[in-house]
Amino acid sequence: MCGNQMEKTILLLLSIATSISSTPVMTRQSLQRQKTREHFCANLLNFNNFYYSLEEQKNVTGIPADMSIHWKTGKIYFTLISDEMKMSLQVLNPSGEFDLIKVAGLGQSTCVDNLNDIVYLATDNGVYKYKDDGSIELFTALGEDVMYIAVTSDGSAMYIATWPQNRVHKITNDGQKQETFTAIPNGHGLTVDPRNNMYFVATKTSYILKNGYTVPIKIKGLPSDKMTGVFVSRSDEVFAMDENSNLYSVDPENSSAKHLGTFSVSGVNSFAMDSADNVLIGVKGAILKFNAYEQSPCPEYENSSKKGKRHSRKRKNKKRTTSTTPEPAEEEEEE
Repeated sequence: MCGNQMEKTILLLLSIATSISSTPVMTRQSLQRQKTREHFCANLLNFNNFYYSLEEQKNVTGIPADMSIHWKTGKIYFTLISDEMKMSLQVLNPSGEFDLIKVAGLGQSTCVDNLNDIVYLATDNGVYKYKDDGSIELFTALGEDVMYIAVTSDGSAMYIATWPQNRVHKITNDGQKQETFTAIPNGHGLTVDPRNNMYFVATKTSYILKNGYTVPIKIKGLPSDKMTGVFVSRSDEVFAMDENSNLYSVDPENSSAKHLGTFSVSGVNSFAMDSADNVLIGVKGAILKFNAYEQSPCPEYENSSKKGKRHSRKRKNKKRTTSTTPEPAEEEEEE
């Protein structure tokens, strides 16, 4: 009997040991990862056939304006407006480092010809090409005060907005002026889509000048006095965003727009999209990057998804502001 009792005791101890070894140990690190994961999923946004999450926030001293992105390199070009209202041209590199673009005179805005991999600089002394080594080369409009630039999708022509005339000119890629668009009151937010329709913002209201027409039209479905601009994505879709980070798709044929959702960020001054449809938003003091996922990175929250709202099991969520801290990339990768 003693032998049987001892055998049972040994078997019981082995069973307990096996159970303990098969149960995962919840460490402080794994608890933190779980908490980070839950926070990430609870703040996921779902609209425009994507799931968006705030990946990072790069702080700047001033207001980023007129952002453009070189899709091949991932570099973000923008105008930085200081608190003293002084402008400088900047580059945000994929490494997270900023570079100042030095120009002769005043740098005012940038534009990227992604087909030919050319970066153009608008200055108070004409349009320049910006080279990889940081040097610049005069391109056209010498002596003119150029505020904004837009390039056609095939790179064959450029549109420039000059000051103080507030006129938009079309220039061929060899520097010859072709025509002037007197109907455009200014060139703020100047953008051209693949059909050569032109977009601009006047008194924070977005307009379209359709190719072949002479009178610009206010884009229906967009709020007045709140627009930041229009951006053409790599897939040639036209998007617009207002100062409250509401994203709209624009239908050039009907000069109308459809509301898609919001990033819940206020005080938007500029926005852009990179080659992977990630969304960059410029606000005072920061550039925010929202990653775009074609499939939900949080399938366990799929059922709670609502268009234009965060995934959440709570009924109420605080709005994300520009001071929101992005999720640590290392912890997301471990998960």
